[in-house]
Amino acid sequence: MKVEDQIKKVFEKTWKVFMNDFVVIILGTLLALVLMIFIITIPPMIFGIYYMCIQLMNGKKVKVSDVFHGFDYFFRSWGIFIVGFLGIILGLILLIIPGLLLMVLWQFAVAVAIMENKGVFDSLGRSFDLGKKNFAFSIIFFILIMVIDSIGGWTQVGTLVTIPFGILATCIAVQVMGKKGK
Repeated sequence: MKVEDQIKKVFEKTWKVFMNDFVVIILGTLLALVLMIFIITIPPMIFGIYYMCIQLMNGKKVKVSDVFHGFDYFFRSWGIFIVGFLGIILGLILLIIPGLLLMVLWQFAVAVAIMENKGVFDSLGRSFDLGKKNFAFSIIFFILIMVIDSIGGWTQVGTLVTIPFGILATCIAVQVMGKKGK
């Protein structure tokens, strides 16, 4: 499948799934963002949004309270965020390009951690492998998600739409790349 076709497939499915349950996922994101005022809850709340998106992607119904399932991954969420952050910062210090590459290659780690029930290093490794095998897709996808999130950030309230949309697209991208590899 060509990169353009993969991108189209991911975003078409993302739009369809998002529009079917956008109220619940936006409210879940709002709840998560409010609870992120406590620093210790940031990674689990992000995992909670991913959890909701994965459930929606798989055709399951979700409730706003499902965002709290992120706490089921408390230590894993913190592990991925700490190891990922340190790796990316070190890469950025080493001439910027290595850090940008890690951002692109590790962008799927949270989705992989939940979808494939992998630990910290296995999730980062699997994300790295997916990104490497689908490198052109991963770069284009990363840029598109950054543009979408930037647009949401400009409007402030728009982040309530762009954050879950981008997370859902990331989960669907992992699903599409995983099927391609089989």
